[in-house]
Amino acid sequence: MSPRPAAIAALFCLLAGPAAAAEGLPLTVLTERTGPMAAAGTALANGLADYLTMLGRRDGGVGGAPLAVEECETGGEPARALACYEAAVERGSIALVPGSADAALALLPRLAADRMPLVAAGYGPAAMARGDVLPWAFAPPATVWDSVSAALAHLAQGGSEDSPQGRSLAYVHRDSPAGREPEPVLRALASEAGLAFRAYALPDGADEDASPWRAVRAADPDTVILDATAGLSGTPLRDAAAAGLPLNRIVTVGWTGEDDLLRPGAGARDLTAKGLRTVTWHAPGDSFPAFDQIDLLVIDAGLSRTPKEENAGPLYNRGVYAGVILAEGIRNAQALAGKRQIDGSDMRRGLEAINLDPVRWKELGLVGFARRLRLSCADHSGRRPLTVQEWTGARWVQVGDEIVPPRERLRPHLDAAVAALAERLAAETGAAGAKPLQTSPREACPTGP
Repeated sequence: MSPRPAAIAALFCLLAGPAAAAEGLPLTVLTERTGPMAAAGTALANGLADYLTMLGRRDGGVGGAPLAVEECETGGEPARALACYEAAVERGSIALVPGSADAALALLPRLAADRMPLVAAGYGPAAMARGDVLPWAFAPPATVWDSVSAALAHLAQGGSEDSPQGRSLAYVHRDSPAGREPEPVLRALASEAGLAFRAYALPDGADEDASPWRAVRAADPDTVILDATAGLSGTPLRDAAAAGLPLNRIVTVGWTGEDDLLRPGAGARDLTAKGLRTVTWHAPGDSFPAFDQIDLLVIDAGLSRTPKEENAGPLYNRGVYAGVILAEGIRNAQALAGKRQIDGSDMRRGLEAINLDPVRWKELGLVGFARRLRLSCADHSGRRPLTVQEWTGARWVQVGDEIVPPRERLRPHLDAAVAALAERLAAETGAAGAKPLQTSPREACPTGP
């Protein structure tokens, strides 16, 4: 299918090396630098772009091949995301970063026909963990379900006698397909834990009358899980505080993009972010040799869109993590295929061969940045232990123990979600009784995740 003119106009080249785009390995990143989620989308895109640009400047790309990274701006609009995807297929991209959980969810039905690997690091819908049924979708190191279940487990760590029994939980999420997707499983897990549970949907836009924060405050929950993995418009944390909800009751999954709240003196006049918590899988800050290389070769050289005075925030670091995943997938694919120039099928195999152990993290200049990650044909997530970090007013610190996602408790829900997705796709394509998510027998994984 030919790309739409609007998508072509939105594309621009961000070269991670000295070669022209036509000479490099083509990668496509769907960005949200404009629109209602721009605050979060910009920081995420900057971290990813800066890391890949650093590899281009320092190493000439990956494995001797320069990278041709192209951003396609979506503004958070699904129609533009689809147009950008079509342009990426036309261009021959070896992988695509969707930029949001909603874009990932919308693009899942397209991947197999186009043989396009899609990499949503940390914000992938639950089904993306199942490499045996979604062979072109990757969600390392954890899916959204893993993160919300970790937030729930964190409540148990801090409860009376390690139990949240009798306490109340509010779940606030974007009012969108991906934003609503985790609600049923979190409701079920909360019920098992004896938590009173209520969900609230945040609409896009700044309509105060439509905002649920006053209702959340009136319910006076013990804890609020604020799910930003599908993107949230405006300033939800400030809106929560304005409604009278203390931010130290909130655990975020994903980040809202309100990094200004974390800067010294930012909340002096109206609120304090001290005690705010977030679920994460990587370290905060920029005290790593790889970040020094980014500063020297990219930011100081004027090749970044990251303001020099800004410190690395939660979303910037998640962008760097996504860059590591892409680069490791390419490096593995080149080794397995025995060539520098690879295609999407090679890239898929390279991503499935990722094994980021402590030795490899050290080689990358990122000791202590993240935990070991190992993917496979069947497991496209890794489901690594997660942590909860708390803002002290000056820095993020880990609170509580590492939390391993409850794989066995999530399995029945995941099986049901995969079956429902297959049924929906069959209905949309008119292929009654078909299994559009399954791989062919030649490609099938030998075992489940």
